[in-house]
Amino acid sequence: MRLAYLLEDTALFGGVKIALQQAHLMAQRGHQVVVVSKGPRPRWFPLSLEFRQVPSFAPVFLPKADVTVATFWTTLLALREIPWGEKVHYCQGLEFTYTHNQEEHPAIERAYQDPFPAMVLAPHLGQVVQERFARPTRLVPPPLAPVFRPPWGKRRPHKRARILVVHPFENDWKGVVTALEAIKILRRAGVTCELVRLSQWPLSEVEQAVLPPDRYYCGLTEPQVARLLRRCDLLLAPSWEQEGFGLPVLEAMGSGVPVVASDISAFRFVTAGSALLVPPRKPEAFAEAAATLLADARRWRELAQAGVQRAQAFSPPCIAAAAEQALSWVATGAWRTEPRADFSWPPGERVQ
Repeated sequence: MRLAYLLEDTALFGGVKIALQQAHLMAQRGHQVVVVSKGPRPRWFPLSLEFRQVPSFAPVFLPKADVTVATFWTTLLALREIPWGEKVHYCQGLEFTYTHNQEEHPAIERAYQDPFPAMVLAPHLGQVVQERFARPTRLVPPPLAPVFRPPWGKRRPHKRARILVVHPFENDWKGVVTALEAIKILRRAGVTCELVRLSQWPLSEVEQAVLPPDRYYCGLTEPQVARLLRRCDLLLAPSWEQEGFGLPVLEAMGSGVPVVASDISAFRFVTAGSALLVPPRKPEAFAEAAATLLADARRWRELAQAGVQRAQAFSPPCIAAAAEQALSWVATGAWRTEPRADFSWPPGERVQ
């Protein structure tokens, strides 16, 4: 197949990384892949595909493709004007539920009403796309990159536990403030721990005022993130229901790092019982779960091993097969007669 992936920008964010990962997997399976973006070629991702930076997504700037893949709601709008091939929306989150862009919500919902098929990262996204917008869907989660692997011989957390919190503080629905408040509670209870922060943005004065991190990392590459994870003992993932998938949770699990996460749709899917899930926006619940886990080396090991096992369901070969099957479903036009998705995962015999 000839495939074109449309990226609004190439900044270091999970949605961009996931699209680039899928594009690479498809190229590795022999398909002709072009990545098109208004942003420059990303320096933070080892991109080995044809890349085009364009001033707009007008058809004159786009490659002819059997399937054109929109990866964000603004690129979904561009599909309307493309006169060739089939089109698909790779839905990585419901942008009309975000809190920073409320003035755009009506336009986003109108874009979602366009009758294009969709690939979705997680079942809860597919259910909304199918039931609310009557659009055919297929489940295609992101892969766990091979660089994320457990450290050798680690059997218990450090005495001064290293707790990792990911995402920008300024993005409220990522829940970073909940994690910081949980760390405060842990320390007041006598739990010795180190706060390790990882973000796409520099440390802000507002975050510093809530709780200064012991270590703060900004804009790390994927191998650097993998090394950081192997040195940590616990991931706190306090996102709200707006979360589309939660790639850091999968990467932590694959790295043998136990996870305490919000009990939300995305994390229930990703972890499938291999993490401790607590109510979102409840710092005391995160603190209690973290304290219990860090005090019990046996339970800590069990959860670490369960996470590694669950992460195997998102191996690149499995995800590549699911993506190829979904893109073929689009390219052949089968989405018009086979609209509904099987949201079970891992897919087992369904994906060869």
